[in-house]
Amino acid sequence: MPSSRRKTSRRLLRPATVVAGLFLLLVVLVLLALPFRNAPASAESAKADLEAARTALQAGDLDAASASVASARQHADEVQGAVQGIGGDIWSLVPVVGGPVSDVRHLGNALDRLTSTAEVAVEAWPTVVGKDATLLQGDAVDVDALRTLVGAVSTASADLDAAQLELGQVDDSALLVGTRLADARDQAAEVVTPLASAARSTKPLTDALPDLFGATGRKSYLLALLNPAEQRFSGGAPLTLAPLTVQDGRLTVGEARDTTDRDLYQVGRWERVEGNPFHTGKLRISTATYAPDWSVSGEELLRGWERRGGDPQDGLIAVDVVALADLLRITGPVDVPVYGRVDAANFTQKMVGDYDSFPSNEARHDLNLALLPVFSERLLAAGQGREKIESLRDSARGRHFAMWMRDPDVQAAVTDVGLAGELSDTDHDYLAVLNQNTNASKADYWQRRSVETDVRLREDGSAKVRMTITVDNDSPPYTQSFADPRGGTSVTRWNGMTLGVFLPTGADVTSATVADKTQGSDTFDYYGRPYKLLRMTLPPGESRTAVLEYVVPEAATAPGDGTITYHLDATPQGLVVPEQVSVTVHWPEGYDVTDVPDGWTRTGAGVASWEDPALATQPSFTVTGSVPGTTAP
Repeated sequence: MPSSRRKTSRRLLRPATVVAGLFLLLVVLVLLALPFRNAPASAESAKADLEAARTALQAGDLDAASASVASARQHADEVQGAVQGIGGDIWSLVPVVGGPVSDVRHLGNALDRLTSTAEVAVEAWPTVVGKDATLLQGDAVDVDALRTLVGAVSTASADLDAAQLELGQVDDSALLVGTRLADARDQAAEVVTPLASAARSTKPLTDALPDLFGATGRKSYLLALLNPAEQRFSGGAPLTLAPLTVQDGRLTVGEARDTTDRDLYQVGRWERVEGNPFHTGKLRISTATYAPDWSVSGEELLRGWERRGGDPQDGLIAVDVVALADLLRITGPVDVPVYGRVDAANFTQKMVGDYDSFPSNEARHDLNLALLPVFSERLLAAGQGREKIESLRDSARGRHFAMWMRDPDVQAAVTDVGLAGELSDTDHDYLAVLNQNTNASKADYWQRRSVETDVRLREDGSAKVRMTITVDNDSPPYTQSFADPRGGTSVTRWNGMTLGVFLPTGADVTSATVADKTQGSDTFDYYGRPYKLLRMTLPPGESRTAVLEYVVPEAATAPGDGTITYHLDATPQGLVVPEQVSVTVHWPEGYDVTDVPDGWTRTGAGVASWEDPALATQPSFTVTGSVPGTTAP
């Protein structure tokens, strides 16, 4: 009997013990969860601090930015202290609530990494940007400051990559919290993703900067001043050249030479760049840059320079007067021969649009030689480092600035950040209309060009395209005392040119006309990309129109699921007045436009359009149309 009671007692006590244990566990979990209550508020405060720091840095207020980042660090640490301790460890193992807790911890880690990035930026900022910046020193780059910049970019890139990985671990939804954490993840990703992408693409170039600026040994580059009033497919004609030597960050500009140097610009031969269709027979240095890619034209120019007795160079820096004018917008006016003091507003016009004012060829020669040092002097002048870098980046997008480096690793970094001056390598639709000057004039200064394409997509992703190119010669009245020779001089108002239309991969030209005169449908090959040549001569004040029709085999991707996604890349030419472009795309009957990127407009059922009145970047677009009821991938 006693034994029976003991068994019954144990059976009765077991549930009570379990209940007590569960209650105790619940109490412990509640106590461990108490710090979580403050995490959302701390996270919001950190976010606000980081936004304030970014605004302050953009305004140049380093003290305010530093204070905001310090506050953000305090709040980020509060979040981490709340969610990453033993309480977070235990709660992450509890069924149902464990998932959201893990998501919160990933968000906390991402915030911590983003705050670390801000700390690195604030620490490096005084060295690179601002009135007390030491990176640029007039005729040199401070190597120690440069290494600080390299380290900052490397650290920031690692932190931002880690933040992206943490955000990628947050689920789309969870019990109890729904999509709130996913929404927070997406908001954070909108900030982190572009920063991480920019840091990732910038890092190879910053890693190469010490080598570029001679921190690891002497480097020499050829600086070419381009004249956009006389165009090549690559950009303005290279009419003035000078070697630049850099060692331990200090830059020395050698003797500048221009077209009046008969020895430098006489016709000659050198080994052509393999596959370059524009190198035929003898060339002048001034005609070496017909190829549209600076990886080709830049190397041709270096080989021509060395053939004429110049020292071997490590690379080429090509800059035109439009890019110089934009630098003056940042650094202020400059004194030049003939004109005296000029500024960003009138620099281009005075330098290459006012040849009637030159009293002699010698005066123009003096001006050409005076312009080259402007680039290095203004670029390396102390202060305004961020603004100068942004100016060169924007000039490169408009093909007014480019670099070609013979070191493959350095050139790969230059390409990654968009400074290489290359055509797009897209396999889909492509818009790139460039011109070469053919009458040795400077009349491209007055060129006004518009390009319109009408694209009609087919079910298989191919397209029929009609391109209309209109070129205006908006030149002023001729003022010389002798008759206009129509070519071979800087004062002629006649504009002779060959248009090069660099077509989509595999494009088949079906018809071509210039000024209503039928042209052949043959094309040439440029490293796998077909191109069509169209020649025209424009009298003063007149215009000419060329029409090209062709079929693009893969203008769009058409996976057969009821969607057709059109892809377009565009490349500008470095004209004084950027060309105007417009594109209208028609989807097959039964389709409607469902996904329109910024800058595009749905203009009808199954029709979308894009216009740019002054193409000065190299955009890439995807536009999707689908059969109603189909969900785009």
